[in-house]
Amino acid sequence: MFNAVPPLPRGGSGPGYLPSPLHRLLLAVICFSLLNACDDFQYPRDPKGTLNRVLDTQQMTVAVVEHPPWVILSGEGTPRGAEVELLEAFARDLGAAIEWRRLPHFEALKGLEWGDLDLAVGSFEEEAVLPISGVGPTYAYFEEEILVAHRPGVTAPQRLEGQRVFVPANQAVSALVRQQRGTPTQELTDAISLAALPRWQLESRGFLPGPITLRRARHVMAVPEGENAWLLRLERFLRLQSDRLPDRLGRYQE
Repeated sequence: MFNAVPPLPRGGSGPGYLPSPLHRLLLAVICFSLLNACDDFQYPRDPKGTLNRVLDTQQMTVAVVEHPPWVILSGEGTPRGAEVELLEAFARDLGAAIEWRRLPHFEALKGLEWGDLDLAVGSFEEEAVLPISGVGPTYAYFEEEILVAHRPGVTAPQRLEGQRVFVPANQAVSALVRQQRGTPTQELTDAISLAALPRWQLESRGFLPGPITLRRARHVMAVPEGENAWLLRLERFLRLQSDRLPDRLGRYQE
């Protein structure tokens, strides 16, 4: 408890009143004490100290789940891909090195809960990460729209019934094409005028956007639940970098 500030002298209120030196001194002491108290209650906080540990040790451990072009695991070398490139830039920002761990989807997320990992990536979608105990998703830093695109000079269809649609092997939307009575194929020939593609990929593939959207995916990264200072630092970085993600994805597309 702070001692109360002595009352102002009578007649000492009003626009022209100047506090006495004693009052100014007491107010300065109170403000200094409050600022020191704030240091003891830093917000946001990491219960397990992830951010401070990464900064102190200059090392962070990241799980990577293969999902081209977000994460590409080929051979025994360093992972590649758009999210790998993002995290390499994040590590440089922190002055830290990355220990990569190649894991299946479930083990990567559970590793965050068990305390073995600092971060996990692999084209995770918000709806798949939110229910996992012990895992905290970032904000959805990129929304990917998968739509039915068409070649230039071809009229964009309003329905897919009876239409053949190219679906890349890494796009799990064949069932959505079938639901609309279209026929998915993984062979892109001159006879195929429609394709199910992410919007960011249309220009490089030579297709134009059509009116049919098959799905939207809200992409996140994952950290240990409750490590809020660590999460905030990562999200602040992602907000500065998310506009460049389509270009990064384009560099790694098959």
